[in-house]
Amino acid sequence: MRATAWTRGDVLLAGGGAVALAATAEAAWSLRARFALDLAGLSALERAGVALWDFRPVPMALCAAGVVLAYFGLRESPGRLAALHVRARPVLAVLAAAQAALAFVVLAFAGWMAAVGRVGGRDELGFVYSGSERLVTLLTQVVACLPLGLVLALLAVLLSRPEIAPEPALEVQPLSPPVSLFAEMDELWRERLAFGPRREQARALLLRIRALEEAGDDDSARELAEKMRSL
Repeated sequence: MRATAWTRGDVLLAGGGAVALAATAEAAWSLRARFALDLAGLSALERAGVALWDFRPVPMALCAAGVVLAYFGLRESPGRLAALHVRARPVLAVLAAAQAALAFVVLAFAGWMAAVGRVGGRDELGFVYSGSERLVTLLTQVVACLPLGLVLALLAVLLSRPEIAPEPALEVQPLSPPVSLFAEMDELWRERLAFGPRREQARALLLRIRALEEAGDDDSARELAEKMRSL
């Protein structure tokens, strides 16, 4: 038995999924390293601000690229990875939604930190950021995280929708050729009029109907057909 062939959809789904997973792992590792810093003197909100406001968007961009490739792979015909085509959609939706949420959180903290300029007190652990650092960081995060967040959110919505199977095409039945008036009257003649007292009159009408149909005079043929039915 011949094995199922690989398709372009399989390659796009496998490659895009691998890139998205690797990017998500990189983002998780970077987040863990940032929150592992000893910031005990700060509140939870301040610790999150210090850790996230200048978070680099490269893992989010790689995840978006991988999810886009995988999404186009899901729209192709499956091959050997047909089972993966079914299971990958919700996983990719979760990855895209998580990265979109991270992008918007980073953007929010970038705006907050750019506005306040410092966290912590003077006599304890604190951070002070210069005006140029805040401006550059805010602008770069807006340029990077805003479009990435929107794209990832859109992908999450598209992937979370149930896939609608295409409706089978309706089989068009060939139209049967219309029955000629002569054939209809000939059947009437054979079934009823050929054995009645007016068979000669009916036979004459039948011959005239055929001649009129061959001549293209359908109206006159229908009139004679009505007379023949009334015999």
